[in-house]
Amino acid sequence: MAWSPAKLAEVDERRAALIRLRRTRTPYDSPEILNLGYESANAARKDFYRAVTARREATAVEVADYREEQNEILNNLLDTYLPLALDEKDIKAAEMALKLLERQAKLNGWEAALKAELAGPGGGPVHLQTASVANLIELINTAGDEDEDDDLDDGDQDADEDIDDDSDAAED
Repeated sequence: MAWSPAKLAEVDERRAALIRLRRTRTPYDSPEILNLGYESANAARKDFYRAVTARREATAVEVADYREEQNEILNNLLDTYLPLALDEKDIKAAEMALKLLERQAKLNGWEAALKAELAGPGGGPVHLQTASVANLIELINTAGDEDEDDDLDDGDQDADEDIDDDSDAAED
């Protein structure tokens, strides 16, 4: 059953008041929040979650609409300048096309930074919360040392043939 517009407006108003109170760090079980019409602190928590989710989804839709509009504008401009740059070798048109492509990449997040991760010995995680300064210095000092499995004891291979798995592929 669909809610009436009046009921939806009431819910929106209550959620807006709840968000205002939560932004001031008012606890869910405070009388101010419960007086908004919530039966319990848990009901207020659930409604707050629903309100934040609804706002996030509405914002995502607005951002997607904006991106779509901007992409249409950029594509129309590229339709004009790219043929001039490629066919007629127009330097100004080439510069404009490059700027438009860069703008489009930025708009769509195609240039997002890569996430880097620090790995400990054997590729495992580094537990920094329990590490002392001495542990960190030891870890730094052993960073370039060869692993125990790098040593060849069987004598079947020359030392030059031993592949050090600590070295970067770029050094090859």
